[in-house]
Amino acid sequence: MERSIELINDRLSGRYGHTNVVVANAVGATIEAEDSTLYVDYILGNLTQLRGFRSIASLFKSLGDVSTPTNVGDNPHAVQGVLAGKLLKIAKKECLRFTNSGSEAVHLGVRVARAHTGRKKILRFHGHYHGWYSEEIAGFVPVQYSAGLAEEANANSISIEWNNLDALNEAFEQYGDQIACVICEPILAHSGTIPAKEGFLEAIVGQASRYGCLSIFDECITGFRVGLHGAQGLYRVYADMVVYSKAISGGLPFGVLLGMKEHFAPLSEGKVFHASTYDGNVLSALSCLEVLSELERGETYELVERAQGQLIDGIRTIMLRSGLPCHVQSVPGFFQVYFTSANDIDSYHAAMATDYPLYRRFVARMRDNHVLISEGDLSHPQLYQNWIGSWFLSSAHDDSAVAKTLEACEKSVKELLA
Repeated sequence: MERSIELINDRLSGRYGHTNVVVANAVGATIEAEDSTLYVDYILGNLTQLRGFRSIASLFKSLGDVSTPTNVGDNPHAVQGVLAGKLLKIAKKECLRFTNSGSEAVHLGVRVARAHTGRKKILRFHGHYHGWYSEEIAGFVPVQYSAGLAEEANANSISIEWNNLDALNEAFEQYGDQIACVICEPILAHSGTIPAKEGFLEAIVGQASRYGCLSIFDECITGFRVGLHGAQGLYRVYADMVVYSKAISGGLPFGVLLGMKEHFAPLSEGKVFHASTYDGNVLSALSCLEVLSELERGETYELVERAQGQLIDGIRTIMLRSGLPCHVQSVPGFFQVYFTSANDIDSYHAAMATDYPLYRRFVARMRDNHVLISEGDLSHPQLYQNWIGSWFLSSAHDDSAVAKTLEACEKSVKELLA
C-alpha cells in the first residue's frame, strides 16, 4: 500500500498541506484517514461536495441492479435531455455541450470562440485557473506555471490584473482585433477569495461585445456553490458562454459548456470538432439531477450560510485575541483567511503580498490538528508561480464540525506563536 501511495503522490496533493492524508472513507464533512484519524474537511473532493461526501448515496441505491445504462455513447438518453433543459434555464442560454470535466468544457469554449471570431488570442487574468490544457494554463500566473507548453500557447495568452479596469481597456485597445475570447472566474478563487469590483464583470462583457469577441465565465467553482444560478445569477451579469463543473455532479465526472445559438453555430454546423466517449454519461447526468433537486429546495444554501457565518465570526475572534494581523474575505459558499493588515484583497498580486508563508504554516498546523484546508500551491521558489487556496463549505458542516474547526484554529494559532 505504501508503495502504491508513493506512485500516485504528486505536487497536486500539496493542497492538503505538506503531507498527504491517505483516505479510507469520507462521509459528510469528515474524512477518515487510513490510520483511523478523523479530519474536518474544507477541500471537499476538489470542491465537488457541496452537500457533503456520500450525499448521492440514495442515487446509487435507487439504481438497484444498475438497470439504467451508464453510457450510451453518441446516442442521446432521455435523462440527458431533462438535465439539458434545467441547465439551459438556469444559465439563460440556448445551447450546450456536455464534457467530462471543467477543463474540457473550457477548452471547447476557447475552440468555439476561435472558430466564431477567426482570431487566436485569449484575454485572461492573473491567478484565474481555467484547466490544465496548454492553451488554458498558459498565463495562469505571471511566471510560467508548467513546463511542456508550446510557445504558441504562451504567445496567444494575454494575462492582466483582476479588477484593473485600466488594464482591461488597454488590452482591448491594443489587441482588440486579435482577441477570440476573454475568460475569467467571475469570483477569483485561486488567490483566496476575490470577488469582482462593482461594474468589472459588466465591463468585461461589454468590451467583449464592443470588440466582437466572446466572453466566457468559468463557473467550475462558483456554479451552484454561490447560489442555484451561480455567479451570473448572483451578480446578474451574463456572459456569452458559461462553464459548469464540480458542485453540480456530486463528485462524478462532469462538465458542461453553455452558450447562445449564434456562438455555437460552428459546433452545430460541424466546423468545430468535439467528441468524447464519456461525455454526458447517464450516471453523471442522473447525479446532476439528484443534486439539482436538492439545491432547488434551498436548505443546502441556508446550512452553508449558517456554518460559514459561525466559522468566520469565530476565526476573526481568535485572530483578534492572538494579535495576528488577519483579514477574512468571503462570498457565499467559500472564504479565505489572509494574514495581512490590509482590509481588502482585490487581485492576485494583492493576495501574494500577504504573509502567505505564515498561512502555509497555519494550514500545516490545522492539518496536524485534524482540519484539512486548501493551501493552494505555495511550494514554488519564485513568488509569482504560487497561488493561494480558499476554505470551501458544505451543508454537512454542522455545529460539531464548526466547533472542532475553531478549537483546532485556536490551538494552531497558539502553536504558531509559541
